[in-house]
Amino acid sequence: MEIYITYCVKGFFAFNSENKLICEKLFPEDEIFDRLAEIDDKKIVKEELEIIEELSKDYDEIIIESNKRLSDYDNGKITIRNPNPAGEYLRANYSEFGLDNEDIINIYQNLAIHKIKKESASEDKHLIQAVNSIDEIDEAISKLIERIREWYALYFPEMDVIKNNETYIRLISENKSKDDIIKAKPEAFPDNIIDLDDDINPIDLEIMNNYAKSIYELQQSRKNIEEYIDKKMESIAPNLRLLVGSTLGAKLISHAGGIKRLSMYPSSTVQIMGAEKALFRHLKSGDRPPKYGLIYQHPQVRGSKWWNRGKIARMLAGKISLAVRRDVFTKTFDENVFEEFKHQVEDIEKNNPFPTKTTRKRNEEKGKKKNKKRKGKKKRKRR
Repeated sequence: MEIYITYCVKGFFAFNSENKLICEKLFPEDEIFDRLAEIDDKKIVKEELEIIEELSKDYDEIIIESNKRLSDYDNGKITIRNPNPAGEYLRANYSEFGLDNEDIINIYQNLAIHKIKKESASEDKHLIQAVNSIDEIDEAISKLIERIREWYALYFPEMDVIKNNETYIRLISENKSKDDIIKAKPEAFPDNIIDLDDDINPIDLEIMNNYAKSIYELQQSRKNIEEYIDKKMESIAPNLRLLVGSTLGAKLISHAGGIKRLSMYPSSTVQIMGAEKALFRHLKSGDRPPKYGLIYQHPQVRGSKWWNRGKIARMLAGKISLAVRRDVFTKTFDENVFEEFKHQVEDIEKNNPFPTKTTRKRNEEKGKKKNKKRKGKKKRKRR
């Protein structure tokens, strides 16, 4: 004989093939929320075990509604079916079992809030927000500096000799006048500077100084966030941090949506993360597939010879996958992970000092073939 098991916010219920209630195991009223959270996390709760053990004595087959795998149950009589007749009957007749729709909605709303809080409390979520903040701050600083350079040039055009943006902003924010700036950095300016102090309104000068101070504070905030990212990476992903650095490692985690999701990706996906547009263009129009995405920012990839970058990127992607999985699952630290990668890069560069036919000549041949095909298509259309 077979029996059907399902669950709701009150507990686990067992019905026979005629939808008759055979057994029930209810959750304690003060632990309902905890039980539902455990079930949502794919854990077998106490009441579920009890009802399975009790029914196993009298029934040959137990058909259960579950979000878990069959291998999670240590019982050969169990079959998973979603949904099963018991679950459909229970959901259609909640009122017969003392269940109110409003109470059910409230419980599941609280469960959703609990999941959101739990997800947002994870450290990698804070890391993702920090990395995104860095990108937005960089964009804002770039625009603001462009504006202050144009504006301050009306008063002190010789300041354009200061190419470093951080130095430029610091000099303006810390010094109120042209003379103070020259005294702070005399080696940067020529001796024959035309003095036009009388032509500047003090109010205009004060506004420009305050504007520069705001940009300077934004630059300091960026530095603080960078330090925060480095410490966060050291705590949650030390292997990845050592291999690719804090900034690139955080960008990979952000792009994947979390460190655990990144650990699930194959190395082939890690290799082209950030180059999705090029990948879809390749799939759509047959253009060359991308060899690397975000990992191009790694110095060993970017600084290598162009014909070796694909090989190095493929090897780096494999090492990133292993490093992230070590950070997530084994929690062990390999202090030699970067040195091993560096030696392998050197071997690739040593064994491939010159490009082969598979690089330049093959691309030229492909280009010729494409041109012939296009010409052939045009001739057929004319005919």
